[in-house]
Amino acid sequence: MGIRWALIGGVAANLYRRKTRMTADVDLLLAADASERLTELEASLVARGWSVLRGDPGGDLLRLRHGTFGSVDLQIAGTEYQRRAIERARPASLGHSLEVPALSPEDVIVHKLIAERAKDIDDIEALLEARISFDEAYVEYWAEFWGRTDLWQRIRSGSTHSP
Repeated sequence: MGIRWALIGGVAANLYRRKTRMTADVDLLLAADASERLTELEASLVARGWSVLRGDPGGDLLRLRHGTFGSVDLQIAGTEYQRRAIERARPASLGHSLEVPALSPEDVIVHKLIAERAKDIDDIEALLEARISFDEAYVEYWAEFWGRTDLWQRIRSGSTHSP
């Protein structure tokens, strides 16, 4: 349908971890213009065998299920940061000649900081342990923007289990 998107969530984090983490679904971030075509998108998915459940009344999250392909969550970019993250996405190989746009390591970290769940903190720690190259100033800027500077500093210092 020509909607820009990027791989996010656990699968995107696995691109940068040394050891992959099991995840129950695939998460995709769709460009904001998808919201204008939500009914069309939903109908297209249903026609292809997906069940679609809107995760919230505004429709910013669609939870998809398919008997063969499993579970996919589609989140529509609602912030300037998310729109930038999609623009910064880079091609990633998922094997079998499948290449998809995926969040940069910086944007995986920022998304995980925003979510702040235990598995997200674990993903950030795993990315840091993998010693991947990333733009720390970019992460620090967005950590401050989202009010996650303290969390980012605790993760960087290795003290995420303390209050």
